[in-house]
Amino acid sequence: MTYILQFLSMMLTALFIENIIFTRALGTSWMFYLIKHPKEIAKQTGLLTIITTLSGLLAYPLRGFVYNSEHRHLLLPMLYIAAMAVVYLAVYFFVKFVFPKQEEYFSLNLGVAVFNCAALGSLLVVSNERLDLISTLGYGIGMSLGFGFATVMLGYGLTRLEYCRVPKIFRGVPIALIYLGLLSLAFYGLVGHQLPT
Repeated sequence: MTYILQFLSMMLTALFIENIIFTRALGTSWMFYLIKHPKEIAKQTGLLTIITTLSGLLAYPLRGFVYNSEHRHLLLPMLYIAAMAVVYLAVYFFVKFVFPKQEEYFSLNLGVAVFNCAALGSLLVVSNERLDLISTLGYGIGMSLGFGFATVMLGYGLTRLEYCRVPKIFRGVPIALIYLGLLSLAFYGLVGHQLPT
């Protein structure tokens, strides 16, 4: 029971409190692409969940060796990139042989889901916090769901802003970044962080 509670608490923490978009702004360029293609959000969130979960599982046993090295700040990112590459190949060949009709979609979108700063950033956060295996899995799934949650929230807000009279100079990316900043501040305030004095 304690493992389930630990898993759920890490998942909810990554989903709401440490949302990868609102707290670290990782994966925002990919998010802006997904806002223009709303039918892709669920598929890409699922891909990101698979990638972060499997990469975290694959790299977890090897993290201990890297922590003992004096060059761990260089080796940790390389370890996670190698784990993500292995997962990329495994998922690609799995889809190619098991679901050949879906191969075209996955060949176009799997690389974007694997090699982006949201996936790598979540794995690096897990390693910096030195989380155990259950927390690593919970954080990976929660981060991916949080990415989808933030994309839906931002997409909904931007569609509502299209009906407002936004000055011409702020239309497009500037108003999107302002809105993203305001959402980030709102989540930051809801969590109860204190500003530095």
